[in-house]
Amino acid sequence: MKRFVHPAALLIAAGLTACAAAPANKPSAPDAAAIHQHVITFDAEMDIPFDFMAGDKDAGRETPMQIDLPKMDRGGLDGAAFVVFVPQDKRTPDLYAKARESAQVKLAALEKMFAAYPERIGLARSADEAEALVKAGKHFAMISVVNAYPCGEDISCLADWYARGLRMVAFTHAGHNQFSDSNRPQERFGDGEAEHGGLSALGKQAIAEMNRLGIIVDVSQITTDAVMQAVSLSKTPVVASHVGVRTIVDTSRNLTDAEMKAIAGKDGVVGIVAFNSYLKAPSAEQNADLASIEKKYGLKTFTEARSKLMPDQFPKFLTDMDAYRARWPGATVADMVDSIDYAVKLIGIDHVGISTDMEHSGGVVGYKTAAEAGNLTAELVKRGYSEADIGKLWSGNFFRVWRAAEAAAKK
Repeated sequence: MKRFVHPAALLIAAGLTACAAAPANKPSAPDAAAIHQHVITFDAEMDIPFDFMAGDKDAGRETPMQIDLPKMDRGGLDGAAFVVFVPQDKRTPDLYAKARESAQVKLAALEKMFAAYPERIGLARSADEAEALVKAGKHFAMISVVNAYPCGEDISCLADWYARGLRMVAFTHAGHNQFSDSNRPQERFGDGEAEHGGLSALGKQAIAEMNRLGIIVDVSQITTDAVMQAVSLSKTPVVASHVGVRTIVDTSRNLTDAEMKAIAGKDGVVGIVAFNSYLKAPSAEQNADLASIEKKYGLKTFTEARSKLMPDQFPKFLTDMDAYRARWPGATVADMVDSIDYAVKLIGIDHVGISTDMEHSGGVVGYKTAAEAGNLTAELVKRGYSEADIGKLWSGNFFRVWRAAEAAAKK
C-alpha cells in the first residue's frame, strides 16, 4: 500500500466514485481513485532536459517541466523510466566522445536528484527495489537510455552505465547508428532506408552483453527487421517502451501487428505512448498547417528543428508550434486507451504497458503532465478494465520483463 495520498486521484473519477450514493439494489461502479491508489503506476518513458536539476528545473520543486516530484505526488505516479537521451549525430570519434560527455551530464543530474531528495525518490536497480520504494512511500526511478550512439564502437559503456543504475536501452532515435537501423532514417546523415539490414554486428553483440548484465532490450525506434532480429536474438523478453499502433496511425514509429505479436510471443511488452501523432492521424487541414510552419523555417519535417535551426530561430519555432498545437488539440486520453484496447485485443492484457515520452513532446489532452496520470486510470475503469488488469498495464507486465532480465543475468 502506498503511504502517501494523491489528492488529484480523488478528483479524476467523477461519476465513477460515488459508491455510497449508488442505489442499494445495484452494484457500485469501480472506484477509479481507489484503484489508482492501489496499483503501482510506472511510466516506461519519461525524458529529462540537459539542465535537469538546475535552476527552475529542480525536480523537487514545482517546475515548468511536465515531470517533477510535486506533479508525481499529485498525479499518483509512483515511478518512471527516466531517460538519458542524447541526439544522434555523425559517427566520428570526436562526436562519440562529445555525446558520451552529454550522457554523463544527464546521469549526474539524476544522481543529484537522488542525493537531494532521498526521502522522496530513489534509484530502482531492480523490480524488487522499485516495489520496496513504493512500499516505503517514495517514488522510484529506473534509468534507461534511448539512443546508444554515445557508446561509440565500444560496448563496455553498457557495463559502466549498468554500474550507475542503467537497466534499459533502446539502440536508436532519429537516424541509423552503429547499432541498428532506425525506423526514421535521416537525410542529413546520408541515411538510406536501411544500412545494416536491421541490427548491425555491434548491435547483436550489444544484445548479448545486455542479456549478460541484466539490461532490458528496448526495441522502440528501430526498423521492423531489427525488431524481429532483436526478439529472436535476445535470451530474455524485450519491450517496446514507447510506441503506437500502426494500424491506427500509419507511421514508421508505430509497430505493425506482426511486430507486436512477435514481442508478445516471447513474453515481452508493448508500451503504448501518450504521444499525439502516434495515437491520432491528423486531418488534411492540420497537415497543411504544419507544412506551412516547416516551410517557414526551411524544414523538411518539424523533427529536424532542434538540429537544423539556429539558436535564435528555435524559440520562435517553439512558439509557432505551441500555437499550432493550440489550434489542433490532438489526441486525448480516450485516444490513448483506444490504442491500448487494440493492443490488448491483439496480443493480450499481459503484454501491454504505458508510457508518455514527456519532456520530449509527449502528453495528450487530459494527460499533459505527470499530475494527470490518474485520468488514464479513470478512462481504463470506464472501459471496463479490472483493478488487476490496470495493475498489469501500469507496471505488472513491465516488472515481469524486468525480473526476467535480472534472472537471466544471474545464470
